[in-house]
Amino acid sequence: MSVFAWAVLAILPFSVTAGPVARFEKGASYEQTLPPMKDTANGMLCSPCISLGSQGINILVNYIVNAGVLGGCGELCSHLTTKTEQEVCNLACDVVGVNAFVKALNHSDLDPFYLCETVSACPKPPDTADAEIVEVKATPSSIAKGDTIELECDMNVRNATGIGEFRMSVTGPVTVSISQSFVLAKGVPEGQQALSVKLTVADDTSGDEPVTWQPGTYIFEFEVCQGECGSKHPHSKVFGKSAGNFTLTDASFYV
Repeated sequence: MSVFAWAVLAILPFSVTAGPVARFEKGASYEQTLPPMKDTANGMLCSPCISLGSQGINILVNYIVNAGVLGGCGELCSHLTTKTEQEVCNLACDVVGVNAFVKALNHSDLDPFYLCETVSACPKPPDTADAEIVEVKATPSSIAKGDTIELECDMNVRNATGIGEFRMSVTGPVTVSISQSFVLAKGVPEGQQALSVKLTVADDTSGDEPVTWQPGTYIFEFEVCQGECGSKHPHSKVFGKSAGNFTLTDASFYV
């Protein structure tokens, strides 16, 4: 059983599973359907490239450090753990060549957004991007365990953003740390926009680390960024952080 489920309403039409304690489902409030992974001509490789993540980059960097003399892209990428990761790595590496790919890896600081921009898998985000968080809110403001709450971040986007991410965290009287980042694969378009997340709260005692939600006040926070949040690389921007709260009441009928 999922401990909690987030349904992201304003990003992309696909689902991901993030570890044993969360299920994430994404829908679309504006059209951002991803094309099949083929090449870099129209950014088709961008989202798959970013999915390599810092862990995949770390595997490649460690291999480069320990291998000494490198072969081609195929040899380097074969050390990733899945066929999909290897395919993505090979496509990105082949575009720029193994030497340029290795150089980009060594300067990425484990930032997949910057790496994928450097090797032309993703378009470079615009330095003119301009957005701010206007308001965050929880609907309803109070729920019982087992219920679903919608957490919303309203934004004013003056100039459309490039590829980036938003991060969600929830803190309070729960036994695990709850946070997740979501890729904004085509950025956020100009205008009044909303990032809306549905969170279903449920206990899970089946794993090695039992998760229990206690009644009380919970703080939720949105952080919205161009590129990776907190990155020092060019084109990266933090558009802001904003927090709100909701109350979890006890539900004696909850099983």
